[in-house]
Parts: sequence; structure tokens; C-alpha cells
Amino acid sequence: MTSLSQPIDYAALQQRTWKKPEPITPEPTLHVWNSLTRTKQPFVPERARHVTWYNCGPTVYDASHMGHARNYVTQDVIRRIMRDYLGYDIQFVMNITDIDDKIIVRARQAYLLQQFKAQHPVLSKVLLDTVQAAWRAFFAKTLAKFAPPAPPHESEADPEDAERARHGEAGWEALVLLETDPVWRDKAAQEEPKFAMQFRTLQASRDAQIAAAMALGAASHTAGEAHALIDASADVLMAHLDATLGHTVNDPAVFRELAAYWEGAFFGDMERLHVERPTTLTRVSEYVPEIVQFIERILANGYAYADDASPESKNVWFDTHAFDGSPAETPGDAHHYAKLAPWSKGNRALLEEGEGTLSSTRGKRHAADFALWKRAKPGEPFWDSPWGPGRPGWHIECSVMASEVLGKKVDIHSGGVDLIFPHHDNELAQSEAFHGEAQWINYFLHTGHLHIEGLKMSKSLKNFISIDEALERFTARQLRLAFLMQPWHAKMDFRESAMGEVRSVEATFNNFFAGTTALHRDHGASFSDGQHHYGTTEKQLAAQLTDTQVQFRAAMCDNFDTSRGVSVLLQLVSRANVYERATPRAALNVPLLVSIAEYVARMLRMFGLGEGSVAPGQLSWGTAQAETVQGSEEVALPYLRVLSSFRDAIRQLARANAPHATLLSLADKLRDVDLTELGVALEDQEDGKAMLKFVPKEQILAQRAEKERMVAEKAERKAQAAAQAREKRAALLEKGRVAPGDMFRAPHVHNFGAWDAQGIPTADDKGEALAKKRRKNLEKEYERQCKLHAEYLAAKDAGEIK
Repeated sequence: MTSLSQPIDYAALQQRTWKKPEPITPEPTLHVWNSLTRTKQPFVPERARHVTWYNCGPTVYDASHMGHARNYVTQDVIRRIMRDYLGYDIQFVMNITDIDDKIIVRARQAYLLQQFKAQHPVLSKVLLDTVQAAWRAFFAKTLAKFAPPAPPHESEADPEDAERARHGEAGWEALVLLETDPVWRDKAAQEEPKFAMQFRTLQASRDAQIAAAMALGAASHTAGEAHALIDASADVLMAHLDATLGHTVNDPAVFRELAAYWEGAFFGDMERLHVERPTTLTRVSEYVPEIVQFIERILANGYAYADDASPESKNVWFDTHAFDGSPAETPGDAHHYAKLAPWSKGNRALLEEGEGTLSSTRGKRHAADFALWKRAKPGEPFWDSPWGPGRPGWHIECSVMASEVLGKKVDIHSGGVDLIFPHHDNELAQSEAFHGEAQWINYFLHTGHLHIEGLKMSKSLKNFISIDEALERFTARQLRLAFLMQPWHAKMDFRESAMGEVRSVEATFNNFFAGTTALHRDHGASFSDGQHHYGTTEKQLAAQLTDTQVQFRAAMCDNFDTSRGVSVLLQLVSRANVYERATPRAALNVPLLVSIAEYVARMLRMFGLGEGSVAPGQLSWGTAQAETVQGSEEVALPYLRVLSSFRDAIRQLARANAPHATLLSLADKLRDVDLTELGVALEDQEDGKAMLKFVPKEQILAQRAEKERMVAEKAERKAQAAAQAREKRAALLEKGRVAPGDMFRAPHVHNFGAWDAQGIPTADDKGEALAKKRRKNLEKEYERQCKLHAEYLAAKDAGEIK
């Protein structure tokens, strides 16, 4: 032994060699589905942990719909995962398109209709004549081509009169023919997707015109009559007024007012869906000078040209032929047009749609060329430029605003899948022509289409759902959860049946949080026996938590697989529930359950599924009533404990003495009705002591309604089965009415000629003996009839039948 007084040779003492750990599970790296390659690619931002992201915002001319909800909620979820879970710093830029053909047309039409209404305060012949002219024009443009042939006596009339009647002045007769001829109507509906909407528009206006014509015979008229006619004919009037007077609308405020209104409505919808605001918001109208400079540089680089469409102002077109295949600034790289969708390069329908309804192709050299600057036309807003008064093309806005804020390289560009071509392909081309880069965007994230009950969303198909309408039927959490449970880049079918699954998932998480909160609250009083409660089952559950955390991270890094992420969280909750139910309350490891609840709640809130704040000590993903519920806990908890204990005693008395069953019923009423109104749920346990949970009243009522619905459905199925059984028995009894000895004789059958003593046939109606096999089959039928007849006689004796 070494003496303590001897000196220690510190130089001779060395630490052992440290071995670098080898991970059991490697750290997953983020891979994203990149539309530029149509494969999953490792995500590598230009600057470490910093992500530049440009998201195509809405064109603000109408109410936002479920397609918008799916797109912007999805982008919000991905943004939250990258920032709050994976630890990236994100600069998120989104634009507002407030200069666009759709905005111009809609603003003009709304303005002209408002003016028209003010000019016609009361019903008059002039007003009715104008509406009729608008109706004829609308009919001629939409449904006239589908009208059935005129009746024979009309077709013999003068050909010019017949043609005029078919396409104009007598269009009502043609509409009546469409109303009364389902064959022609169905044929038209198959050829024209908007047929039903146009048909209803014409019907509503026609009926209002008839009512107005009858009212004109009265001595005086009111504003209500005039407004009723105008409102019912709004769609036909707006098209007519815009065609005749649209060129007179010159006030820029008209167009800005409409865009500002719908922009506010859009962000109101986003707030209700819990979509976070962008880091930077840009509007096209605020970037026109930068857009002009951007176009000038593209012209200088040789990738655009100005036409000679008008001496006063010109269009500027992007030259796709000059760009495609030209060398980029980076040595060895070349520019390519339509990198996202090269197969759509010659798709004229998509190209024309991308240019807008007010665009002209005059002066364009090649079919794929697209407008960078549109010359001014009457009835459109305009700005000064080197090419005369005009306005920006649609595609140029995003290139300019993204470049101005984020620079010549952008990590992520996102939007709906419908924007791939031509919008995003055109963005890429003009931006790379400006910067000289061969790859302006590194990753394109395109959200998949949203269909409703298997069909593309459309007003004409009556399956168009606005965000406002959706939020009347479902909560923001339920909608977000529905999107999370589908691959973000795949087509999604929004079905009512699928929302039942969403509600079930929501209820599973809610019940788990409420139950664990109750255990956590009662832990100090009920679980203080000093045992650590960490045996085999607890170790298995703790391992399940670790495995879930590993699987969840792998799912998030695998192209933001939120569907798999939600699934593994549900599996963990299921395992925790199994453990809680199978373990005596005194032996429960409550801290382990609490840690699971905290983790699950944290991941769900990370997805943006939290609603409202979460009060301290509450295990929850948050509810709109979280603070109110917490307040009620502090005030009511002592009283609720007394009520709960009272109820437990009442139940024990009722079970010990059967006549006191009414007390049991009273206790159930306390549980199912009285405490529900206080937002309290009681769950009966095997030990006779109820678990007390604070749950929002609405949730309890929804669960009760679902339970009642299931009970009602079960009762209905039982009633239907009983009715079917009665019908079946009645049919059998009616069949048994015939005595066995008569069943093979007239008037029941006529194809036998001889019978034995029992009445079973021995020969057919020609006198030929029956084959042995047929005879055996008839004997079996005879035996069955004997039983049926016996049942019939018994039912008759019992008075069941007459």
C-alpha cells in the first residue's frame, strides 16, 4: 500500500484513450421531394442552417377556398418543422398578386354593376330592356350552341328568324327546350363543365325578368323591385356591362380597392387556420419600378424583345428560343427552358392560360414566348415605362420580388402544383436570364392538388368549398390534421368519411392528455407509497418512447412525412393507454406517462395543431378554452372532489342493495349530464374510484353525440334486421299456407299428370314417369313444405295470422 505521505508522480498518471462512440442509429439527414428532379434530394442550403424561401402567394380577387387552405397550411407545416424541430433559420418571403387580368376584370365588373344599380333606382322598361339584352348576349355566348332543334312548325319559318330566335331574341324558348329535354341537357353537361352554373344563371335571370315584366303594369315601382331584378341577373349583367363599358373604367383606385379587400380576407382566413405570417410580404403594385429595371436587363442580355403592337406603347416578350440552350455565366453550364415540365413546352392551352384572358398574342415571335410587360389598353391600370404605359406580366413579379429580397440564389421556392407550368418555368427562365445563373432555385416544393369527394373542386359541380364554409363545419385543427395525414406533395381527396377518421384521431389525443393530466394531478395524494414502479413494463414503455422519438425524426427528415409522424405518435399513445389500463393505479409510473404526454403534445404543437395557450401544469396540445378551463380547475376542484366521492359511495350502496338501482341511475346522471355542463368528465375505474378529468364541454358533448349516434345506428340496424326477419317469416308463412299434398297440383303447378298417396308427382303432364333424381328433389321440397305448413298452422292457431 502506498503511504499517503509519499509524493504522487502526476506526470506518470494519464487518462485512458477515449473512443469515439458509434451511434446505434445514424443521425438522419433531411431529404425533400424536389420538383426539379422529381425525386427526393438531400437538402443543402446555400448558407449553413439559414434557408431563403420564396412562396407564391394568392391572386386576390375572390374568397379563398380549400385548395388555398391545403397549399398554405402545408407550407406552414413544413416551415414549422424546419424551424422549430430541425433548427433551421428561415427567411420566408411571400407575394401578393394585386395586378392581374382576373383582378382587372372582376374589379371592373363589380364597379360597373354598382354604378348600374345606382343609375336604376326603380323598375323601368329601360332597365328591363338592358337586362334582356344582357341575357341574350350571355345565352348566345354560353348555351345557345347546346339548344335542341326548334319544333317542326318553327323550323319552317324564315331561316333568318329561326337563327335569330335560336341565338338571341327568342332564347327563352331555347332555354325552355333545354329545361324540358333531359337528353339534350345531359349532353350539354357532358360537353361543358360549367353548364350547370350557366344554366342556373340564365334561369334565375329569366324568372326575375318575367316577374319584372308583370310588375311593370303596376302604377308605381320601388327600389326593391329594381334591385331584385339586378341582383338575380348580376352575372349576365356584369359580363354585358364589362363588354360595353369596361374601357371607360380608368380610376386605379377601383382595382386597388378590390385587391385590398380580398387581401384582408385572405389573411383573415390564414389567421383562423393558424398559418403564420411571412417574414416579408411583397405586393406587385409596390415593385413596378424594380420590375421595369429587371426587364431592361433581360433585354440588354438579349433574351427579350419589344414588339411594335402600338405606336404609343409596346409589349415586351421573353424570347424562349434565344434563351433555350444559350450558355450561362458559369463555365460549362447552359440555360434550359421548361426545366420543371419540359413535356409541357408546347402546350398551347397552358401557355394561353398563363398569359391571362386580357392578353393579345400580336407581336409575339414564338408560341412559347411570354409577356414581361403588357401595353396599356382602355379599362386597365397602367404605369409609365420605357415602352410606354403598361403593366407587368404575371410571371415577372415573382422573379423580381424574390431577387430583390433574397438575391441571385434562392434555396426553396414553393407553391401549388398547378403553378409548375408555365408560371414557375417562366420564372426560372427570366430570372436565370437576368442573373446569368444556370440554377436560380435549388429546391421547388409543389403542394399536390386537392379534390373534393373524388372530383376537382369547381363551383359548377357544387363542390366548391370556401375556407369560411369549411371552418363552419370543421375546426382549424381538424383541417390541419387532415392535411398532415396525407403526403404533402401528392393529390389529396377531401372526403367527409375521411374527416370521421380525423375526429377519431383528435379524440384519441384529447382523451390521452385529459387522462394523463388527471393522473398527474392526483399523483401526490394517490401514489405516495415510496415505490419507484420501474419494472419490465415500464422499461418497455420507456423504450417505446425512445423508439418513437427516433422514428419521428426519421419521418420528418424523410420529406416531411407527417403522415408517418402522426402514426408513430398514435402508436406511442396506444402503448401508453394499454400500460395505464393494465396496471393497478397504485403501481402506475405516472412520471413516465407524463413524459410521454409532454413529448406528444410538444410534437403536435410543433405541427401547428395547438389552439390557444397551454396553462402551466396542463398536458395538452392546447385548446381555445385552455385558460378558462385552468381557472375553473382552481375554483371548482375542492367541490368536484366532494361530488366525486359522494358519487362513489352512492354507487357502492346501489350495488350492495338492488332496490337502490335508482341511486345508480342518479349517479350516472351526475356523470353524464350535470358535470358535463361544468366541463368535467368522470371515468369509472375497476377499484370503484372514478378518474376526474377537466375536458371542454364541447368535446364531451361531441363524444356523447357520437356515442348516441352509434347507439342509434345499432338500434336502427337491429330494427331493420327485425323487420327483415318479420318479412321473411311472413313470406315463409304465406308459402306454408299451401298443404303439402296440394303443392304439386293445380292451380299451383300444371306440369304433372300423376301423384302418389302423399301428393308427390310420379309422372309429368304427358304421362311419362319422372326420373329418379327429379323424384328425390320433389320429395325434399315436399318435406320442406310439411315443416312450413306446420308452422303456418301453429301461427294460425296462435292468432298470428288469419
